[in-house]
Amino acid sequence: MSQPADTSKISPTSLRTQARMIDAVVDVVARHGISGTTFANVSATAGVSQGALVFHFKSKDGLLTETLSRLLQEYEQAWRAAFASPDPLDRILGLIGADFSPSICSRKKLALWFSFWGEAGAQPLYNKICVEAEDARHQAMLACCRELVETTGGPDPELLTDSIDAFTDGLWLQIHIQSQPITRTEALDKAHAHLRLLLPHHAGRI
Repeated sequence: MSQPADTSKISPTSLRTQARMIDAVVDVVARHGISGTTFANVSATAGVSQGALVFHFKSKDGLLTETLSRLLQEYEQAWRAAFASPDPLDRILGLIGADFSPSICSRKKLALWFSFWGEAGAQPLYNKICVEAEDARHQAMLACCRELVETTGGPDPELLTDSIDAFTDGLWLQIHIQSQPITRTEALDKAHAHLRLLLPHHAGRI
């Protein structure tokens, strides 16, 4: 399977073209799933030739791998931006907020996430990219929870981290598959309510 592309030597024009192609992949996967994604429907959606897709990404695997890598880079940028506060509870709230930000938690993006997660077991590179990215995010949340518990007391930090992240995953699933899905705002409210149950001594700040 193809490795993620090195974009350090690509011209700005080519980067913009690639970004349009990646956006097209998001649209096509949301409609057809990974198995139904082809160079033909991606090129039609992006308004480029199939030859241009081959030039930039070589193969469908290359196109999908680069899409996954960029999706995860976008997610990491979002949660790291929310990780700047010196206060651990603020950082926890920021990490949760990033999970439900418009750029991350759209219906199309969630369709892409779940499609890649569904393929990860059979595609070693997808699995490697996802595991590495998710571990970085998990370790960031765990560091916040440990600092909060060490400073003010509370539940076991690893259990606290797992509870927060599992609840977020469940809310993403509700947004993605329910016939009447909850909104991002409703999901964030539920995540905050759940955190108040986990951290009753901090409920006034959540």
